[in-house]
Amino acid sequence: MKLFEIGFLTIRLLDVFDILLAAVLIFILFKIIKGSIALNIFIGFVLIYIFWLVVRAMQMRLLATIIGQFIDVGMIALLIVFQQEIRRFLLLVGKN
Repeated sequence: MKLFEIGFLTIRLLDVFDILLAAVLIFILFKIIKGSIALNIFIGFVLIYIFWLVVRAMQMRLLATIIGQFIDVGMIALLIVFQQEIRRFLLLVGKN
């Protein structure tokens, strides 16, 4: 079901629902990690990821590989660091 069109962009009801659902999930996650040090760690990881994207775009292969490996290991480290927040989020989802 089409809601409206803006040039080449078609907005459907499902698109609006998708955006609202993503916004609610991001808001809940932000509320959970707001008071903890996990927010600073998450921001640092996002900055490293953005730096990796820039390095890849500039085709710096060695640095992109090194940072890429760091990000791969960092994903596992994030699960360990954010264990309490992930547990709280899953409990919150399970309650409601």
